[in-house]
Amino acid sequence: MENNLTLLAITELIISIIIGVLLLYITFKFIDKFIRVKHGIRYDNISFSIFVSSIIFSVGYLFSDIKSPILNSIRLIQEQVDFSGNIYLEGAKYSLLFFVLIIVSIFFINVISSYLFSSMTKTIDEFEEIKNNNIAVAIICGVIIVTISLIVKDSLYFLLDTFVPYPESSKLQ
Repeated sequence: MENNLTLLAITELIISIIIGVLLLYITFKFIDKFIRVKHGIRYDNISFSIFVSSIIFSVGYLFSDIKSPILNSIRLIQEQVDFSGNIYLEGAKYSLLFFVLIIVSIFFINVISSYLFSSMTKTIDEFEEIKNNNIAVAIICGVIIVTISLIVKDSLYFLLDTFVPYPESSKLQ
């Protein structure tokens, strides 16, 4: 039994590393293509590095607990007496569902955070300031993105938890 648990833990660790690195790579490439290139920002720009670092931290932080709803789903499916399907197929289905939901949510959280801050500070063009290596603006933008991530994380995981196939409880009358 302990060998199975150890193998499961090692498998989960490897999958977490692969998905984490892949997600952060995709995030960086997306930022590089749609922000850096669009605004003509150079790679040696410290302000851009601060801004990108905050987005990457936000993505990693929001993605960090996605395993919990996935594992709860798989455990609940396994514990069903009348379950006759393939647990790996069901696990893959829930993993993909939660992965897509979290990616879409993270994208919207970061885009909305940046947009709201930009709309509240109409006298400052944040990306122009970051292009001009204004570190103060980059720090403020980065802190807003990280803070919004801290604020919405519990709500995001509550949303994901609604997709876990919990058994229906009996209603008390």
